[in-house]
Amino acid sequence: MAHGQVVLVTTAPLDGGPPVRSVFFVAEGDAAKATAIIADMMAPNETVEALGPLPEAAVKALGLKPGDYTHT
Repeated sequence: MAHGQVVLVTTAPLDGGPPVRSVFFVAEGDAAKATAIIADMMAPNETVEALGPLPEAAVKALGLKPGDYTHT
């Protein structure tokens, strides 16, 4: 397994206020593909961006299989 990606999701509250951020760990080495995996389930008021690589050891420690993700 290769490394994965750390992906940030920013949610703009519909009633105003500060944005809410969530970090996802995706078992996909390509940043565009990792972003697409997460963006596919997000709402229109959410933006998705890849922050950088997730080491292979972290992907294994999280128990992720290719294409899987988890979040904090």
